[in-house]
Amino acid sequence: MRMKRLQHALFGAVALPLVMGTYFTALTVGRARPEVRPATVHPTLSRESCVECHAPIADEWAQSVHFRSVTGPFWEGLRKDRYTDLFEALRIPCMNCHAPANVLDVADGARPAERPHQVEFGVDCVSCHVSERGIVGPGRYVQAPHEVIPDERFRDPVLATTGICARCHEEQGDCNKTVTDWSRTRFADEGVTCLHCHMPEVEGPLVVNGPPKARRSHSFVGDKDAEMLRAALNASILIEDEGAAVVRIINDRVGHSFPASGMNWLFVTVRVQDESGRAVAEVEHGFGSRELLPGYLDFWPFLQISRIPYGETREIRVDLPPGHGVVAAEFRYRDWFSVEDQDLVFATLNEPY
Repeated sequence: MRMKRLQHALFGAVALPLVMGTYFTALTVGRARPEVRPATVHPTLSRESCVECHAPIADEWAQSVHFRSVTGPFWEGLRKDRYTDLFEALRIPCMNCHAPANVLDVADGARPAERPHQVEFGVDCVSCHVSERGIVGPGRYVQAPHEVIPDERFRDPVLATTGICARCHEEQGDCNKTVTDWSRTRFADEGVTCLHCHMPEVEGPLVVNGPPKARRSHSFVGDKDAEMLRAALNASILIEDEGAAVVRIINDRVGHSFPASGMNWLFVTVRVQDESGRAVAEVEHGFGSRELLPGYLDFWPFLQISRIPYGETREIRVDLPPGHGVVAAEFRYRDWFSVEDQDLVFATLNEPY
């Protein structure tokens, strides 16, 4: 019997690497290599000139995740550990969306090409406003020093969501399917789009020393913002007669999963104190996606996903001791661009029992 067990163990030790090696070989060979090509640029205007002339908009963009899409602690570690080489070898097109050459001329269902230069600009003006036709936007102002080709995708929020945002925020393996998620929500039915929440309408100048005009913010506010996280959270503490407390989270205020994508996490810590203030119980649950192995293997089968889909509810239950006290729930968010000690505590709830 022991000999058979040893044989089985040896067989598993040899077979598993062979099976996984075969799987990854087939997976890799079956993928097309990520496309890399120079960005479509204007013949007389550079990225720098966009930023200089449109400084009021560029200042907003410089605070956004689009600008930081290839910078920050996460990407510094990724490049330092040479994981970009691993992704390239496995034909995983991360940079195609984190530093795209052009999104306007990409066909439906296809990814943008990665650009090989000035990747430090991330997703910038050229990525979204320059096509093979020229500079593209909602329309040209009389005073504009260059031509602007009108495009309905910059006038209709639904077309912008499905025709621009979706080029990257669409299903890309296990990485991102935010627009797909949105299309199945009541928000899509009501015409509430990505732009309504992430590019709200503001009054501001388009160019340096220009007059204020109605336009959309380019701060691309998102899950890094405490106010937006609080608006997204629908949570309550219920005290049950059976001597238990339930923290209930309902995802009905977000037009996609919560958290949406990437390696972001929503952590909920529930603490119970008795009448004297002594801690008597504590539980913690996390919702998001994480790697089952250390490193940056954020793709199947190394990825465990526990995000809260739109319309679904999650409950955290904790038993209460006899007597009275307080149940407290702390909600914190871990941004995958940051590190553990930078978790953002954005909401707390307290309920006596």
